[in-house]
Amino acid sequence: MTRNSPTPLGQRGHLALVFLFGLLLPAPTQAEEIKSGDALGLARAGYFDQARDAAKAALAKDPGAADAARVLQDVLVAMGDAEAAQAVAPEGAPPVVLQGLAARMLPPKKAVKALTAVLKVDGAPPRLRLDFAHAHLAAGTPSAAEANASLFLKAVPDDPEGLAALGLALAARNKEASARDAFTQALAGAPGLAPATIGLAALHTRAKKAQASREVLQAALAVHPHHPHLLLALASDQTVAAEYDLALRTLDAVLKLPVPKADVHAQMAEVQRAKRAYADAERCAKAALALEQNNTRAMRVLGFVHFKRGKYAEALGDYQTIALLLPKDAQIHADIALVHVVTGKLKEAEASAKQALKLDKNLVDGHLRMGQALYLRGKAKQAKKSFGVVLKADKDNVLVNRYLGYTLLDEGKPKTAIKHFRIVAEADEKDSASVRMVGRCQLAMGKVEDAVASFQEAVGRNEKDAFAYFDLGKGLERQEKWEDASAAYQRSIALDAELPHPHLYLAELLDGVQDEPDQALPHYKRYLELGGFDEGKAIAKRVEQLEKP
Repeated sequence: MTRNSPTPLGQRGHLALVFLFGLLLPAPTQAEEIKSGDALGLARAGYFDQARDAAKAALAKDPGAADAARVLQDVLVAMGDAEAAQAVAPEGAPPVVLQGLAARMLPPKKAVKALTAVLKVDGAPPRLRLDFAHAHLAAGTPSAAEANASLFLKAVPDDPEGLAALGLALAARNKEASARDAFTQALAGAPGLAPATIGLAALHTRAKKAQASREVLQAALAVHPHHPHLLLALASDQTVAAEYDLALRTLDAVLKLPVPKADVHAQMAEVQRAKRAYADAERCAKAALALEQNNTRAMRVLGFVHFKRGKYAEALGDYQTIALLLPKDAQIHADIALVHVVTGKLKEAEASAKQALKLDKNLVDGHLRMGQALYLRGKAKQAKKSFGVVLKADKDNVLVNRYLGYTLLDEGKPKTAIKHFRIVAEADEKDSASVRMVGRCQLAMGKVEDAVASFQEAVGRNEKDAFAYFDLGKGLERQEKWEDASAAYQRSIALDAELPHPHLYLAELLDGVQDEPDQALPHYKRYLELGGFDEGKAIAKRVEQLEKP
């Protein structure tokens, strides 16, 4: 998906939710089942407040119950109370367990470093290896995440959470078939497990299998109907399917559950943005930011709304703030590049696109913005490489097909150019420009009758397209239909008197063919006034001749 959508809901939506909301809870050991089993079951079902209370009760009975402490930490994080989660430290637990509990609550890079040290200690629980995999996933190192999830599964075979973590790592590495297998195995062991469900649904969405994605989510919700993260994923799926009102109703239901409200409002803003209800999108984004000042999802929507309203300075400020908060987010640099393209800062656009591709060489939007910047800087041949990458992902991309059409026509390849312009024309029945360009290609190929038909179609699509009438005039001249050509040029001038070339072509037709030099004179003069070229001063000389008594 390469539309201007700073936070695409399709390819990345569900996987993003895993990292934002995913609850990867450890399965209890036999010794801990009585103490924390109820808490774990409640947590897996999405009853976070009850799970929190059950875990606290288990810890009250046995302050050293490490697995209950882990459940409590995960539930508190899922409810948005990270501060309370960091304070969980059961008395009586071995030092290595306490160190592990503390380490898993650190920011991703710090967690990786801390867990590296903890795992070297004798007696470190195997589940710290799973925490290590989670930390690597969040830190953006999926290869290490895959390795550690695999090591954990050697120690605890067929563990559903381990399989879910492995699936996420494989998906992040674009090993989609293996990721699908891992998620499927996880769900066989723990039906409705949120991370595996959301990950598998995301893979189906990425493969454009909308029905399969919906079925996976519905199957999980049949097991855990009130799980907020599954409902959030369902809302994302509904948004992709353009079921916007359904998505908003789903999110309204989630607001009543114990989850961070800022993220729900931010997702509501994304739905409203997709719905093109920009005032409502702005309202929801501001509601999210009122609850969480640095909510980047809400900031992104706000930036998009500012961009759509032509408030480019505000949009750029929003995106640059996100880039500071998420320095490894490739998409935000592509969004910044778009603002620079629109405001004509093409060198800055190229630099931002280059940064996006440095962070993610496969980012389609990054290649799109790089191609735009290069094309508009007059580097059409270099731009073609970037555009080619975009077309591999989206062969019907309107913007790229238009640019490639222009480039190929300039290179003297009108036959190939026509293919690209026709893709654009088919995408929008009201678009006259692409049909005009098909006509220009046909004219360049000597297919005058076909060209005139295309120009007439362009006029039919948009009767106010001054360029279409100008091109039609040129085609009619080639057919020696002088009166019709003259009328077409006059119509072009009537629609846009500031276009220089219709004045020139009309003047030359009146002067050289229709023997009406007096009528030609004002059009010659107007052409020069509008900055038309006069190589060799030929037109100026002709004006001087016509002005002589």
